[in-house]
Amino acid sequence: MNTINTHYRLSHRIQDEAFSLEQAAQCNLYIALSQKAIRLAVANAERNKFVVLEDYELITVFSPLQVAEQLRLIAQENELLQEQNWKLVRVSVSNQHFTLVPETLYDPAYQQEYLKLHSDFNPAQDKVLSYRHSVLEAINIFAMDGALHQALVDLYPERPAQVVHLTSSLIRSMLHQTPRTNPRSMYAFVERNYVTLLVIGPGGLEFCNIFHYVSPEDFIYYIIFIMQEQKMNPEQETITVWGDITHDSSLFNILQKYIRQIKLGKKPADADYSYKFHDMFEHRYFELYSLNLCE
Repeated sequence: MNTINTHYRLSHRIQDEAFSLEQAAQCNLYIALSQKAIRLAVANAERNKFVVLEDYELITVFSPLQVAEQLRLIAQENELLQEQNWKLVRVSVSNQHFTLVPETLYDPAYQQEYLKLHSDFNPAQDKVLSYRHSVLEAINIFAMDGALHQALVDLYPERPAQVVHLTSSLIRSMLHQTPRTNPRSMYAFVERNYVTLLVIGPGGLEFCNIFHYVSPEDFIYYIIFIMQEQKMNPEQETITVWGDITHDSSLFNILQKYIRQIKLGKKPADADYSYKFHDMFEHRYFELYSLNLCE
């Protein structure tokens, strides 16, 4: 008997009328996994166009094992996750267990050792993976919970999903759409209880890290602290923000108190989007859209 309880709800779903699962072989399935949400998107690879988006909010889920359980439950009733004929399945995992290592120093035999210097992941429980950033000439080494990795293996046994860390998709997307002529700037991706901060200058990526916050005061503390560490002036800088934040939220209000200029980011311009996507805030679901730019 299945004793696992359902702790999710479908909070948002859009689908272009022209899409059907018969087109799966010409489409990519993107999955974004975090402790607060499981999000899916379908992009027609031939037309480079997003046609489906589904957002499952996770409720009273406190561990990666529970995320894995909810993913399995969603898959039991979700045709997108059951479909096996996708051209590609790419998954991003959100956690604080990652590090960037210069390619010239990287030896795959020492992945765990590199990661241990920056993360308290559990080698006995977690799966260590990597992603090569050709533009950065660096390797993103990261860990994901073993149970969550196994859930993905079970979902796609014949053609394994490509797994990347959230930071890799954000770095790829932000570097791609930030002109080299832009001044040095800070970028933020907001999740519930986590914020990823990046600093990008004319020479490329200069800083990237993920911070856990409980209150708006925690949230702004990390932003101001990193700005000061990076010799940036909150009174003069513009911060561009994506993710789970709205104009009327406490997070946005406290940002306005301390940062001179706040700009909400836009969807990556390299893809097309079904007209059904036009009514959504441009800065939402950036982590899903950014998976389209990974290699």
